[in-house]
Amino acid sequence: MRSLLLFSLCLTGCVNFPNQFAPERARQADTGPDPRGLKAFIEMKDGAVPAHFAWGINPAAFDGEKRKTAPFAALRFQVLDPSNQTLSIDYVSPVAQVVRIKWNALEVGRESAAPGVVHHFEAPADPANFVPGTATLVEIESEAGVGLIRAGFIRR
Repeated sequence: MRSLLLFSLCLTGCVNFPNQFAPERARQADTGPDPRGLKAFIEMKDGAVPAHFAWGINPAAFDGEKRKTAPFAALRFQVLDPSNQTLSIDYVSPVAQVVRIKWNALEVGRESAAPGVVHHFEAPADPANFVPGTATLVEIESEAGVGLIRAGFIRR
């Protein structure tokens, strides 16, 4: 019996496996959920909001109105028509800090945030910065995180 197992093991070492590696498409980095299921604008109390979280936002850190973000957080959005769009974000800062907003890795704004006040940020969205068929990434960078109320792209 042992000789039969040993013989089988030796034969498997002689077999040529031409497709040792996954095809190129399977080796690419995960870019998140299919953007077709995403919205252009979300309220943090929306039940579908966790699909928009790229990183830095704990789905359980929710007080009924806002979600706590880490110092580096990002959201994904789907914008079907990029013309006449404005990036809009409402948030509350827990401490006095500088909040930076990036859109597809391009910084679109920086503001000083006072603690406990609802801040409204808006920046015009350049249609050339959207990539058709992909999710748009919005990053929020701060020293202590923020309480995010709503975010996304709205028509001007």
